[in-house]
Amino acid sequence: MKARRRLSSGDLLLLELVFAIIFFCLAMAATMSVFGKAYEMSDMAKGQDLAVVETNAVAEIIRASKSSDEADKLLKASGLESVGTGEYSKTYGDGKYVMNILTSEKDGMYTARMHCAKQGAGVDEPGVYDISIDHYMRGEAGDGR
Repeated sequence: MKARRRLSSGDLLLLELVFAIIFFCLAMAATMSVFGKAYEMSDMAKGQDLAVVETNAVAEIIRASKSSDEADKLLKASGLESVGTGEYSKTYGDGKYVMNILTSEKDGMYTARMHCAKQGAGVDEPGVYDISIDHYMRGEAGDGR
């Protein structure tokens, strides 16, 4: 029968150090995961705040307009790029986010649908902020209404 070899105190210390290193590596991985999620949530909140600010600015422009032509000029003057008839786009937040606006007018009711999302987000992904604004245009700029 073979004799059993007992672990010396040096071997036990080495084994204890290995377990301590493994434990602290797992604790570090869990901590980094928590901090990563916190950063992600902070970035999303920042995007939502910026979306609200940008959307409020556009809403005020639309509400101050008396005609769709005036709204068009004011939207372009505020930094929005026209990407088609009644369509505007603007990047904000150091290029991380994009706001797309689709406008239409029917019987004096001016409607603007705004969609704010992360830059490069797919069509199926939900936006950071979506809102629709309806504003009744008081009349063309020289018709006396």
